[in-house]
Amino acid sequence: MTERRIAPGLTVSGPDTAPPLVLVHGIRLSAAMWRPHARRLAPDFRVSTPDLPCHGALAEQPFTLDAAVAAVHRAVREARGATGRAPLLVGLSLGGYVSLAHAVRHPEEASALLLHGCTARTSGPLPAVYAAAGRLNDRLGPERAARLQARAMRRMLPPESAEAVLAGGFHLPALTQGVAELRRHDFLALAARLTTPTLFLNGRSDLPFRADERRFLAAVRTAGTPARLFHTRGGHLLSLTDPDRFAALLRRAHHRLRPEAD
Repeated sequence: MTERRIAPGLTVSGPDTAPPLVLVHGIRLSAAMWRPHARRLAPDFRVSTPDLPCHGALAEQPFTLDAAVAAVHRAVREARGATGRAPLLVGLSLGGYVSLAHAVRHPEEASALLLHGCTARTSGPLPAVYAAAGRLNDRLGPERAARLQARAMRRMLPPESAEAVLAGGFHLPALTQGVAELRRHDFLALAARLTTPTLFLNGRSDLPFRADERRFLAAVRTAGTPARLFHTRGGHLLSLTDPDRFAALLRRAHHRLRPEAD
């Protein structure tokens, strides 16, 4: 697999003749987390992986939803321009909320959405837990907090995933900034404005992020937009704990959503 840097904070794998995917990472990680998946998906797909603000190559930029949507928009437009096809937009956790917001603001750009681990309202108790974790990181200091994060990732993840995560680094200020920004927005209300075909993919054991999955599904369907909810074994870190299966799920999702995409 050859990874190409298209622009600061945007890398691409796979040929321009292949169907495009845009994969958006989770909080405090970076686009590098998707390297195991790009190895499995290219060359059958053209895989674009943008960094969000306050993450990866854009670590010096503050996180706002507007800036995050703009980063995803650049990746989606680039993929569409290079391939001549609207991409399937895939978002994990924070990246899922951003991808949802992007599809509301730019409904014509992506062919379909796959949103993983992002069906909990951001005004509920879950963001408070993440905010507390951010304050703890601040008290520990960046170096000590990063060492603890790295140790935990090596313990939880297979070596390939841990290597990818560590290569991109941990962007701990993003935890505080990202959670604070998400709490300012009503993503359930945004879901009711979606016109892009949407597949919600949740791990069965990811109970915190499944808290409002039925509400999100109903909100999208209320708008008359095709939407499905799919459960698979695993938790919130499924994409990293089992990149083989997650890549297979992406292939399956692309196949199921392709009639809407074409």
